[in-house]
Amino acid sequence: MFRRLLSVFLLLVLSLAILAPALAAGEMQMGSMYVNTANGKALRFRSSKSTTKDNVLTEIPYGTKVYVLSWDGTWARIRYNSAVGYVVKKHLSIARPEDYSTVSSRKAAEKAAKEAYNQRQKELKAANAKLDQSKLKKVTAYDVTVLTGVEDLKVPVYQKASLLAAIIAEYDEGTPLTVRAANQDWAQVYNGADDSTGYILLEDLVEDIVEEELLED
Repeated sequence: MFRRLLSVFLLLVLSLAILAPALAAGEMQMGSMYVNTANGKALRFRSSKSTTKDNVLTEIPYGTKVYVLSWDGTWARIRYNSAVGYVVKKHLSIARPEDYSTVSSRKAAEKAAKEAYNQRQKELKAANAKLDQSKLKKVTAYDVTVLTGVEDLKVPVYQKASLLAAIIAEYDEGTPLTVRAANQDWAQVYNGADDSTGYILLEDLVEDIVEEELLED
């Protein structure tokens, strides 16, 4: 009895080992699936595994549930209503797709955001080219204060002396800093409050005025 159970168990393990890669790849996914075309259009339901015009039985609307009978390469053999035929399998998904108007709106927003980002990068690149690109030279350290001139505006602190560099912090107006190096447009600044160093445009800084003590005669 034990040997028989052990044999059944080993057979089950072997079967799972053989089927696991296919299951992982989705090739063995049978049953209900949904039409999920990338453009939200209907999916052509064909009588054979060919993309010719004369084998189209009908078109299955986006989001429609179909039943997968088997897989064959890039094709899925399905049952739709009472008919059996073929569709390109990449246009099927296990989960019901979102309403395409939602998908379309999201894609449009993503495209607009990407275009805005690319445009901003072009503007930054053009502005950066006009700035002093020479190496910053060490200077006798002097204290400065961040000056924005606009309420609630923060000044970006860059990892390098470039508008295209990563922004590592943002300082409020009035933040005290110390300049350690500079060129015509950039300053390397030190923030004693958090022991950090970064780069800021000189136009966003104002040098602290040191009042001399008046000595009595």
